Amino acid sequence: MPQYLAAMKLDWKLFWLLGLLATGCLPLLSPLGLRDSWYFFIALLSAAAIWLGIWQQRPQPSRPWQQFSIAISAQCLGGLIEANTDASGAFGMQLSLADICLLTGHLTLVNSLWLLACHQQPQFPRHGFFQGWILATSLMLIGWQFLFLPTILQHGFSLDRPQVFRMLYPSLSFVELGMLLWLWISSAAYASRVFIQLCLAILFFAIGECIFHGTSNSLAVPHDINLMFWLLGYVSFGSVALHPALAQLGQPRASEDDRHANHILTLLLPLAMLFPVALLLRYFQALHPATIGILLGFFIVFIIGWYQLRTTMRNIIEVKQQLLQQNRTDYLTGIPNRNYLEQVVENSLYSTRALPHSLNAMLLMDIDGFKAFNNIFGFGLGDLILKAVAKRLHHDSKIHGDHFARVDGDEFILLMLNVPEKAMVEHQAWHIHHLLEQPFVVNGLTAKVSCSIGISIADSFTKHTFSNMQRESERALLWAKENQSQVEFYQAIRDKTNDKSWVISEFRQAIYYRQIVVYYQPKVRLQTLTVMGVEALVRWQHPVRGLIMPGEFVPQIENTDLIHTLFKLVLHESTRQWQHWHQQQLDLTMALNVTARDLMNFDLEKEVAQALEKHATPANRIEVEITESSAIADPRRVKKLLSALIALGVKISIDDYGTGYSSLLYLQQLSLHYLKIDQQFIREMHHDASSLAIVRSTLELAKNLQIEVIAEGIHAIACLQQLVAMGCYGAQGFLFSEPLPASEIPATVRRIQATRYELD
Repeated sequence: MPQYLAAMKLDWKLFWLLGLLATGCLPLLSPLGLRDSWYFFIALLSAAAIWLGIWQQRPQPSRPWQQFSIAISAQCLGGLIEANTDASGAFGMQLSLADICLLTGHLTLVNSLWLLACHQQPQFPRHGFFQGWILATSLMLIGWQFLFLPTILQHGFSLDRPQVFRMLYPSLSFVELGMLLWLWISSAAYASRVFIQLCLAILFFAIGECIFHGTSNSLAVPHDINLMFWLLGYVSFGSVALHPALAQLGQPRASEDDRHANHILTLLLPLAMLFPVALLLRYFQALHPATIGILLGFFIVFIIGWYQLRTTMRNIIEVKQQLLQQNRTDYLTGIPNRNYLEQVVENSLYSTRALPHSLNAMLLMDIDGFKAFNNIFGFGLGDLILKAVAKRLHHDSKIHGDHFARVDGDEFILLMLNVPEKAMVEHQAWHIHHLLEQPFVVNGLTAKVSCSIGISIADSFTKHTFSNMQRESERALLWAKENQSQVEFYQAIRDKTNDKSWVISEFRQAIYYRQIVVYYQPKVRLQTLTVMGVEALVRWQHPVRGLIMPGEFVPQIENTDLIHTLFKLVLHESTRQWQHWHQQQLDLTMALNVTARDLMNFDLEKEVAQALEKHATPANRIEVEITESSAIADPRRVKKLLSALIALGVKISIDDYGTGYSSLLYLQQLSLHYLKIDQQFIREMHHDASSLAIVRSTLELAKNLQIEVIAEGIHAIACLQQLVAMGCYGAQGFLFSEPLPASEIPATVRRIQATRYELD
C-alpha cells in the first residue's frame, strides 16, 4: 500500500483544473438527481488528495498540517450527515451531529492556521496579528449587520436555535480570513504561490457559508451556487496539499521587512474603512444630506491623515534602508561584510531545509603573504589589491548564486547553501584558486595573489550550526596554511587529535595521582668531557595516552596557576633527587626551567630557599634557567628577583638565547652565569654560514663578558668538534644522552665519561 500511494504523484495544477471542470458540471446534474452524489464524490476525492499530499510531502512543522487534514475531513463528514438529515427534514429543525462536525472543522482549521503563523517564532509574532484581527472584526461587523441581525430579529437570540447557532460558521470563516492575513505577514507565505491557493480555498468556503446563511438562515437545502463555492473550496484545499511549495507556509519570517510593514500600513486603510463604508452604502438613501456631508468630510480627513502617516513611514524606511545598507557593506571594498552574512544566515535558516540530502558549506579564504604587500608596497597599494580580489570573487559568487563577504583584513567567506554534493564544494575552492591565478594590474603594477581556504560542511543549518562552521573553517584554514596544501576540509577526528582542552581538566588529577615525573638530561663540560650537571625536564605519564612530552601540555597551562604548581613539584623533586645522588657520591648541578609567570607572580626566592633547606641541598648546586623573552618582560622586577637568588648562591642561566629580541650586553646587567645557545643555530651552523657566524660572535662576546656558554641540541660529532674548536664551555644533546629517568642517570654519567669522542 505505501508503494502504491507513493506512486500516485498528482500534479496540483492538473488536480485544480479538473476540479474546476467537475464543479462546473454540477448544475448540469441537478435535473438528473445526481447533484449530491457528484458533490460528495468531488469532496471526498479532495479530502483524499489532502491526506495523500501531506503524507507524501511530510511538510514541517507536521502538526498544523495534520490538523488541516482533520479539519477538511470533518467538514466533508458534516456535509454528508447534513445531506442525510436534509432528506428526512431534520436538519432545519434541530441541531445534529452534522453541526458538531462542521463546527469542529472550522475550529480545527483556525487552530491549524494559528500554529502555522506562530511556528518557531522566538517571540509571539505581533506583526500581523492585530492586522489580521482588524480584518476579521471588520468582516464580522459587516456579517452582523447584513447576516446575523436579520436572523436575530426574526428568530430571537438563543444558541439552542439552529439558525442562531449556525451563525458561527460564517463567523469562523471571517476569522479564518483574518488568520490568512496574519499568516501572510508573519511567515514566508508571501513568497509562495501555494498561499494564493489557500486564500482561494478559504474565500470560497466563506462565500458559500455567507450565501447559505444569508439566503436561508442555514435552514434550507443548499442551492447549486452554495455547493459550487464549497466544491471550489475543497478542490483548492486539495491543490494546496499537493503543491510542492507546501512547506513554505510553515516557515516563519526571520524578521519583519520594512517595505512589508509599509504595505501593511497601506492595507490598514481599506480594513479600517470596510465596515463604515458598508454601512454608508446600505443606509445612504435614508441619511440626511448634511449627515452624508459630515461623513464624507470625516472620510476625507481620515484619508489625508493616513496618507501623511504613510509618507512619513516611507521616508523613515528609506533612511533606515540606507543605514542598513551601509552597515552591511564593507567600507573598503564595497562588497558585503560580516553583518550582511549574518543577515543572510538569519533569512536562510529555514529555506535551506527545502532541498533534501543537500549540504551547506562555508569557505574561509585568507590571502597568502598579504602582509608582505603592505610592507613592501605600502598600505595604499595593499588596499587596492584587496579591492581587486574582492571585486573578482564577489562577481563570481553572484554568478553561482552563493553569498560572499569580507569578514576581516584579508579574510573572505563564501557561503554555499543547498549544495547537492561535497565534490561541488571542493571544485568551487579550486575554482577560486584558478580565478586568483590570473594577475591583477593595480596602478600599473602586476601582482599575483594566492590564498589558503578552510572549508566546513554541515547537513543542517541553524544559528548554532553556523557558529560552529565558523570555528571549524578557521581550524581548517590553519591546517591549510601549516601544510601549505591551499585547501583543507575540517575533520572532527583530526581536530580532536589536536584538541588540548583536556589538559587543564586532567592536569590537576595528574598532580594528585603523581603522574608527573621528572626526567634528567646530562650537560657535559667540553674541555674534560665530564658531566657537570643535568637539566630537569618534566614528562606526563598518562594512564591512557601514555608518556606525554612537555610541548603537548605546558603551553596549555602556561597562562594558569598550574604552571607554578608544576614548577614547585619539579623544584622539590629535583632537590630531593640531588640529595639522593649526593649520597651515591654523584655531585651534579640541577638546572630548573622557570617561566615568565613564575618570575612575575610568585615569591620565587622564598620558595627556592625553603626547598633547599628541606632537602639539604647547597644553593650553588641549583641553576635557574629563564628564557630570553621572560628576562626582559619586566627588567626591574626580574633583576631584583635574580639578584636575590644569586645572593642565595643559585646560578642563573639564559635559555634558548638567540630566539628573543634582547642583546647579550643588556642581559649582562642581570649577572648571568651561563648562556645556552638555541639548538636551531647549533644544528644549522655546519651548513649555514649565518648560523655559524651567530654562534661564533656569541661565544666571543660571552667570553669578554665572563659568561659561560652551553650549546643545546648536539646531535653530531661534527658540531661537537666545531664547538670545541671555538672554545665553547659546555654542551647538551642526544649525542651524549636523551632525557632519562633518575634511576638511569648514574650509569649514563659513567658511560659518557668513559666514552672517547674523536675531537681532533
